[in-house]
Amino acid sequence: MRKKRFNIFKYLFILLILAIIIGAGFVWFSVNSTPVSESKTAVSQKYNHDATPITVGLNKKQLNALSTYYLEKVQSSSNDKMDYKFVVTDRAYVYGNIKLLGSKIKYVLALKPKLLSDGNIQLDADGLEIGKLNIPPKFVLSYVSRNYKIPSWVKLDSKNSKIILNVNDFGSKDNLSYRATKIDMNGDGDFKFQVLIPK
Repeated sequence: MRKKRFNIFKYLFILLILAIIIGAGFVWFSVNSTPVSESKTAVSQKYNHDATPITVGLNKKQLNALSTYYLEKVQSSSNDKMDYKFVVTDRAYVYGNIKLLGSKIKYVLALKPKLLSDGNIQLDADGLEIGKLNIPPKFVLSYVSRNYKIPSWVKLDSKNSKIILNVNDFGSKDNLSYRATKIDMNGDGDFKFQVLIPK
């Protein structure tokens, strides 16, 4: 009669496979279970029609300089240790770092801007690279919405892989209103905004 040998590596391998499956399930559940309430995705209706409009035009270089200035100001005053940049070239891109398994890993989120009828801007996330992996954009949107303080006029909809820039709400502190009127990504770019000064 042959004696059956106990092979511990067989059981350790099975435990490893189970741990990977459970870990992947946890990540999937975490990404997909972050419901965005209607109030977070609702587009702002604040637009003062009795205000005096001033039109401001920017090209890609000017828009990048403005976003760099604003983000540096926000990031230096934040305790979240946020580290990301917003750059417009052929598309809009967010470059940053995400902490994963104790390491900082670089990510690039590709966005396609779309002008909404009320003057706000919708950024549709259509690509995300973390390290050398291409993964669904909703992963990083969900992570950022849970772990970082985002300005109140920026709404992240991780379920639909969208970012809504409520430009109308941007100037609520100084009683100014803003409205995007044109987004042209061709060539040097042409971005037009109305600044509404109350009468």
